[in-house]
Amino acid sequence: MSATYKVNVPAELLRLGYTLLRRLGEGSTAEVFEARHNATGRRLAVKVSRADVPEAPLIVARMQTEWNVGRGLKHPHLVQTLDGGTFSDGRAWLAMELLVGHDLLQELEAHGPLAPARAVHITRQVCEALQVLHRRGAVHRDIKPENVFLSADGAMADHVKVIDLGILALPEDDPERAHEPTGHFILGTPLYLAPEQARGHAPDPRTDLYAVGGVLYHMLAGRPPFEGDDPTAIVAHHVNDPVDRLDGLVSDLPPSLVALVHQCLEKQREDRPSSAAEVVSALDRVSDDLAGGFQEDASLRGAPLPPIPPPGHQGEWLRLAENLEHLVGLFWGKQPPGDLGRGLTAVKRARSLLERSQAEAEKRREAADLAARHRIEHRERLQRKQRRISSALARMQARLRDAGGAVEAAADAVAAHDERYFARLAALREQVGETVQTTELDAVLAVQTEVDGLLRERTALTKTLKEARDAERGAAEAVAELKGEEFELQRAFADQELEQEEDGFRNEQVAAAAADMQTNAARGFERAALRLLALYCGAVAGGARRGG
Repeated sequence: MSATYKVNVPAELLRLGYTLLRRLGEGSTAEVFEARHNATGRRLAVKVSRADVPEAPLIVARMQTEWNVGRGLKHPHLVQTLDGGTFSDGRAWLAMELLVGHDLLQELEAHGPLAPARAVHITRQVCEALQVLHRRGAVHRDIKPENVFLSADGAMADHVKVIDLGILALPEDDPERAHEPTGHFILGTPLYLAPEQARGHAPDPRTDLYAVGGVLYHMLAGRPPFEGDDPTAIVAHHVNDPVDRLDGLVSDLPPSLVALVHQCLEKQREDRPSSAAEVVSALDRVSDDLAGGFQEDASLRGAPLPPIPPPGHQGEWLRLAENLEHLVGLFWGKQPPGDLGRGLTAVKRARSLLERSQAEAEKRREAADLAARHRIEHRERLQRKQRRISSALARMQARLRDAGGAVEAAADAVAAHDERYFARLAALREQVGETVQTTELDAVLAVQTEVDGLLRERTALTKTLKEARDAERGAAEAVAELKGEEFELQRAFADQELEQEEDGFRNEQVAAAAADMQTNAARGFERAALRLLALYCGAVAGGARRGG
């Protein structure tokens, strides 16, 4: 991080192809602006690290990790990182999609606890995002309501985007710069902080699952697991104290949901679910329990009508279809009327297509994430090497400057010595007459003794000058070697960029296409379920009129 100057952010962004439009906000580590990409006209958010904070180089490194993990990633529940790098003054910048909506904390503060089905729907999306990060070798470390964004322009109701990847942890974190467990402060939010995080231990995916449990607890209970005005006391509660039983605070929750929340909030990470995928599966089982049954009536006149779920709440749509299938079987047995039977068949086909598309989307997403993990780890290693080379180069260039100064000082000392020598030799010449008889021998001997001492002194001075020149030459050679390493490193970065542009882009495109197909299949299933609902209503009404 340069301590001598700061670039003009609007001018620097313009040079990079972006026009700054307005300032959106400022946090403890970065400023956020709205900008326009000049080539496409797309509006986006640009985050720029702050230089006026004590750990500015660490913030830069964390944002570089955020860029490494997010570059090229297209996932419906992770904020998209579109571009990034560093300014010429060393500050980091990221260009991200500009989200419309509000965060989960604002939702909770405005409306209080959420309905269990809604809380499960939101949590499932958070876990889908965490699956991607964890497969890429990263741990979010700061899952909290403020970082769960409810996007207003998403593909479903309560479309979640997990944001703020600024304190991601990687397995090979460089302890000298970016992701030490605590630094000068605890990384993570005390309200949802896993005990091992509070103790400064290395995080792993189960650390995020503790925070997921805390956020889900908050959505259901209307408050975090522990609260208070003293962050230190809250951290101590997470480390030492059991959480109040959720079913003691909220009535009529399925036992499966209560058990999942408390399992995520276990103090020992080995007692928590092993992965985000395991939590997703558990949440799907909870959705089944939340859907529950309905009051069956033997007469068509009292036939129940299952509610229509919000768009995109896939588990609830599956339950709707299952309930309709059950009702059709209840009233018409194995031989429903023609259109109703065809509606059942269409639902089964749509469900089969949805299951296949889900499996394919997961397969493609996992392949893209595992390939990205290799690139992320490789780039992180290159950046660690770059930081070491840059640091060594700065030190060696400083040593070269010092050595140059020492050479100049030593050369000046030799030159000054020679002037003294020339002056005393001139004095000696003046002392010597044309004959011995006309020469004052005592004066000659005195000057000669002084000149002799000067000549011996010059030997020591020239030795110092030689040593200074040797040191300067050694420093210059080291600088040249480091610059060669720096050049080779830039070639490695270029190769890695090419791999990202080719393999990374292709993998993400394939994964995104598979995700689109899954969304289409989900929409098709919703359509088939709605048609079955309409056919069911029509059949019930017709049967009731006939006195069924």
